[in-house]
Amino acid sequence: MFKKWTLLVALTTVLCVPAVGLADDLLAIQQDEHGVDYVTGGIGSEEVEAMESFKSQFNMYFLFSEGKAGRLVDDVNVSILDSKKQTVFNVEHAAPRLLLNLPNGAYTVVATYLGNTQQYGFSSSKKHQRIILNWKTTAPDEETIRGQDEGSNEPQPDMPE
Repeated sequence: MFKKWTLLVALTTVLCVPAVGLADDLLAIQQDEHGVDYVTGGIGSEEVEAMESFKSQFNMYFLFSEGKAGRLVDDVNVSILDSKKQTVFNVEHAAPRLLLNLPNGAYTVVATYLGNTQQYGFSSSKKHQRIILNWKTTAPDEETIRGQDEGSNEPQPDMPE
């Protein structure tokens, strides 16, 4: 009996450890080709918790959703342009949550989900800022894009052209 129990524990350990390592690799801090550190994830409760643990290390938090209910979406292509319209960040296939660090300045995020592209102007500072991009599905009066400072319910103004 003891040998069977030991074998079961050993097999369970061997089978579970690679899965845990894989989850850690998926949520590791990465760097895009422009040198911007970022983390994307947030599918499943473990990834949501992991994203929360990274949150204090980043000044920008993007959340991608669709419809009136705000169902989270992934596979979003994201580019961020500076005030000179130069790309300063780019990632394909982002998960519902994206954390990144940007220097202070004025930016435009260009995000594409299922062929539909949205743009939103914002300013980055050292203060943590959350921006929610929502793709409409059926509700014509739904707010499409909402930017918020953490803890605030006030929309952020669009960046001047």
